[in-house]
Amino acid sequence: MIRSLEIGKRALIANQRGFDVTSNNIANVNTPGYARQALMLQPGESIPAGGLYFGMGVLSAGIRQFRDELIERDYRSSTSTQSYYQQEATTLQRIETALGEPGDQTIQTAMQQFFDAASQLAANPSRIADRQLFLARASDLAAALNRTGNAIESLRSSTFDRATSTANRINELLSTLASINQQINATLDASGQPAASLVDRQTQALQELSQYLDVSVSREPTGTVNVTSSGMVLVSLNTALSVNALQQLNASTGETTLSFSIRKPDGTTIGTFQPRSGELASLAKSYNVTLNPLSSSTEFSIARELDRLTSTLADRVNAFMTTGYGLNDTGPVPPGRALFVPAGGPAITARTIAVNTTLLADPAAVPTSSTPNTPGNSDIIAATAALASDGTFLDSMTPEGYYGAITAQLAQIGAGTNDRLTAAKTVLQQITTERESLSGVNLDEEATNLITYQRAFEAAARVVTVSSDMLSTLVNLGR
Repeated sequence: MIRSLEIGKRALIANQRGFDVTSNNIANVNTPGYARQALMLQPGESIPAGGLYFGMGVLSAGIRQFRDELIERDYRSSTSTQSYYQQEATTLQRIETALGEPGDQTIQTAMQQFFDAASQLAANPSRIADRQLFLARASDLAAALNRTGNAIESLRSSTFDRATSTANRINELLSTLASINQQINATLDASGQPAASLVDRQTQALQELSQYLDVSVSREPTGTVNVTSSGMVLVSLNTALSVNALQQLNASTGETTLSFSIRKPDGTTIGTFQPRSGELASLAKSYNVTLNPLSSSTEFSIARELDRLTSTLADRVNAFMTTGYGLNDTGPVPPGRALFVPAGGPAITARTIAVNTTLLADPAAVPTSSTPNTPGNSDIIAATAALASDGTFLDSMTPEGYYGAITAQLAQIGAGTNDRLTAAKTVLQQITTERESLSGVNLDEEATNLITYQRAFEAAARVVTVSSDMLSTLVNLGR
């Protein structure tokens, strides 16, 4: 009878624990990072009696979390890939907004109106109203380039700020993972298993970290993790390094680039690294290439191409204008008045191009003639207007053709990025579905488990009751 009471007691305890685990699953059905748990049971030891061996009920062998490391690795990798293309798509969309494409107030529209005004002035170079219109269109073109150039520079600046805030969040996650490692080592249970709640928090931190970086994880038998990114160990046991965003200036070229240093907890810099995937890698590419006006990369740079178009246009127009004469110029030497000048910078770029204030103050001074004292001569302004159809303007294209090539290439890159983003989302969704089928909580299944444990608990209670009654009967027989 004593053995039966012990068997019943063990069954009560085991089924109560199973009920608790199932209840915990149901409570955490919507908790991010939570992995379904199950109570692991094993038969109790067998003891000899009367030449036979009798089992001693059931024992709790531990709590199992349904999590597969291969699936988790693929999930982190896919999350990092999707985050990279998502950030790249966002940057490209903002560039399109800066260009005003598609729309009516674009650089291409301003360029067309500028050359149309030049053609109109060439037809009647002595008319002041046409000179004023030409200067107004030149100012509109400069303003459109300024607006776009400043918007792209502002986007580049915000990209660095975003990289800095992302690095700060990465450091918080790295510190959290090191802290969890320390807690795991301090709270291992008798079976050597870490607390399930700590593993859930650890998984959630790794999942978020993979949005920002390419992450490789090695797990120790105790449940602690070592985290590596781009070959650099960032977390080892309870020690976490930090990632810091830096702007580096190339003194010879004036180019600034974004890089990342790795520091020890005491602040000592031990090296630099370049993330290969995730949001941080995309931000670095945007800052160093796509939005960099001085980029030395062979990859597409919208800032560099706009500055190249702007400087070439200014140089070609100024080459004509500086050899021409205005209505009141008597010669014999051309006054050398340029139409476009740099404002707020040493060179003409999309951000600095401006119309010569001397011409704005006196439209008659606009150089339209190739010879002095010939108001009807329009050789200079006609040559300026002819640039619109000059197929040798830049890279065997006209000015509008070159700008169209810029926007076409931007659209092509955007379409390719969106295609890759769609593919990355599909892969991540497939892995997420597989992950949820293993680790997610199924309420129907848990409801069944509740009933199972309830019935088993009731049966075990009945065993205890019956065993107690039988033992009482045997005791009373001896009186």
